[in-house]
Amino acid sequence: MKYFVGVDQGGSKTEILIGDENGRLIDKCTGSGYSEFLKDLKDNTDFFIKYAKQQIKQLANLLSANNLVLSDVYALCACMAVVNNDEIQTGLENDLRSRSSVQNISVYNDMYGAWRAGTGKRPSGVMAAGTGTGIMLFGEGGFVTDLAGRIKHQAAKELGYRAFLHACLSAISILEPTILTENICEFARTATVEEALKKTKNGQDINALPYQYFVPYVYDAVLQKDRVAEDFVNQTGRAFAECIRGGIKDCGWENIEIPFVLSGGSFKGKGFVLEKAVTDNLRDLANLKLFQAEHEPVYGALLLAYEKYNNGIIPEITGEDKTKCKIKRELR
Repeated sequence: MKYFVGVDQGGSKTEILIGDENGRLIDKCTGSGYSEFLKDLKDNTDFFIKYAKQQIKQLANLLSANNLVLSDVYALCACMAVVNNDEIQTGLENDLRSRSSVQNISVYNDMYGAWRAGTGKRPSGVMAAGTGTGIMLFGEGGFVTDLAGRIKHQAAKELGYRAFLHACLSAISILEPTILTENICEFARTATVEEALKKTKNGQDINALPYQYFVPYVYDAVLQKDRVAEDFVNQTGRAFAECIRGGIKDCGWENIEIPFVLSGGSFKGKGFVLEKAVTDNLRDLANLKLFQAEHEPVYGALLLAYEKYNNGIIPEITGEDKTKCKIKRELR
């Protein structure tokens, strides 16, 4: 029996899904993401090594729980946000291959997996926004471009970090007070606000990714009409919208319908707060059609594994299996 694996690795969590050659979903697991080792990185090579080591370990544990081993895996496709150039893609593929007996391995950007899951086809003439790394445009003939460098405020990283820092400073009466101050010590796991502020190196923390976990507190504050939290979310929404407009202009897509998918943890749950901020700033673009994927990106990664390494044939996967493995998400 051949087994196929889809992996969606983000900063906050990793999801792995196993299916057999007949399309039966075997099991799914959720583990830690790459943010847990970012603070210890020396360079990109070090990232590849730690990424591959973490991913293969989690996969081996999931296989073992189902009386399988790595040699049972015929093909694996992994999706993650930082895959935005050929060097990173090749480096991750090689490291994953060297740490396992799996030879059929491909790595994609996570927004590619999200679109694949939601539409049932490869992306073409569309765009996708991710909350961690940036915005990808998928054009005809395999054209892909990343607009990440244009975003001034990235949702999962800077939004949480800036809001957390502001909350710390406001709690010691330096800046405008915000109800976010109530969550500082709970989030930072410190006894005092001063200790929490120290954790950010007094505002000089260059590794902002762990503060993505503060983003849900920001959304809660927005729902309670906190002006400071609203301002942070609106800044992020405007930054995303400006980037999207620039991408549309560069591609000459002003007069065609553009399906647009929002991907990433910051758009889930109460993430409709950020989604609204983005779409409000794009309301005048009548050709932009908002699309929400029905399935998690890990399902898209598994479909890519079948498609690439199963002679292009994707076996029929039952709704019962999808429910069992919890790969559907609620749509707004």
